[in-house]
Amino acid sequence: MSTQSKKMGFVPAKDRPAGFPRIIISVSGLEKQGKTHFGFSAPGPIAYFSTDIGDEGVVEKFMADKKIEIMEIDREAQADKEWKRFLDASNYALSGNDFRTIIYDTATELWELLRLARFGKLTQVMPYQYGPVNKEYRDFIKSFYRHDKNVVLLHKMKAEYIADKRTGNYERAGFSDTGFLVQVNAQMWRYGVEDGGDFVCSVRDCRQNPDIAGMDFEGMMCNFPMVAQMVLPDSDSEAWED
Repeated sequence: MSTQSKKMGFVPAKDRPAGFPRIIISVSGLEKQGKTHFGFSAPGPIAYFSTDIGDEGVVEKFMADKKIEIMEIDREAQADKEWKRFLDASNYALSGNDFRTIIYDTATELWELLRLARFGKLTQVMPYQYGPVNKEYRDFIKSFYRHDKNVVLLHKMKAEYIADKRTGNYERAGFSDTGFLVQVNAQMWRYGVEDGGDFVCSVRDCRQNPDIAGMDFEGMMCNFPMVAQMVLPDSDSEAWED
């Protein structure tokens, strides 16, 4: 490289530090479609941030095989204090050596908590007021990339509207830029009982391996390690084991 480009702050791509063997994934789904189960299939130890009751009856299936620590988010607490309490704990989980995977269940409700902390309400907020809050949440997600932890953002879904009319489809509920910020976007769903009832993780898009966009991981393959191995096909399979 030239001396001038170096002075301007450029570095050869080959000299940039290699990325961590970890996955930052957003997983959306309707209720009872296996989102939490998928999250707990990631390698432990796991830090689990719970805003919901979705882990009840699910976490027990994994406790014998891996270390899971849970932090309950109190939606009835003063929002600004609770957001700070959550963010301090999240930063600790990301930067320390206690955990390999961080699960946010649900990121939809964490986005609501931040809005309540900054606005005191979820409705009747003017669009121009969202700039600083959008940046704060965007920075929250970007901070994941500075660490070597797997991150699973679980999201609820909401009805999709076009011109005030329902399309019959559903979309991720939560911070609208999430899909651009994570490495992988996926959706959970389930076959009907008459078709076997298997859970399915459908990869919508993937930054590292675009070829797996549209791929379905069904039944026994519907778990974090299987998806991660396809996202990073050159990675050692042991990277996704407990």
